[in-house]
Amino acid sequence: MLTASMTRTVVMVAFVVVTQVAGGALLGRTQGFQVPVWTAACIAVYTASFYMLARLIQSGVALSLILPVLAALVPLGTILVATTLLGETASWARIGLLVVACGLIGTAATL
Repeated sequence: MLTASMTRTVVMVAFVVVTQVAGGALLGRTQGFQVPVWTAACIAVYTASFYMLARLIQSGVALSLILPVLAALVPLGTILVATTLLGETASWARIGLLVVACGLIGTAATL
């Protein structure tokens, strides 16, 4: 069973992942930071993400643990959003290799 502290950490990590993926998804709409409204939204989302990441590290989560976890989860979330919401295509081979690579990164983070 998760303690309140563990639950808070999981929620914070999920927030960072979601905001990193959302920020990436917004980048195309900024048209190279030429569209002010989308640029402001993108910057706001990334700012919220980095704020929460800083809070995670301040709360005692090791940088050597959180960054590899994010390096595994953010690309998977990005592929999911890109293929389902943005209409991009991804072959099964590409997805499979990404899953394996993310699994290796996640495993390396725990060693």
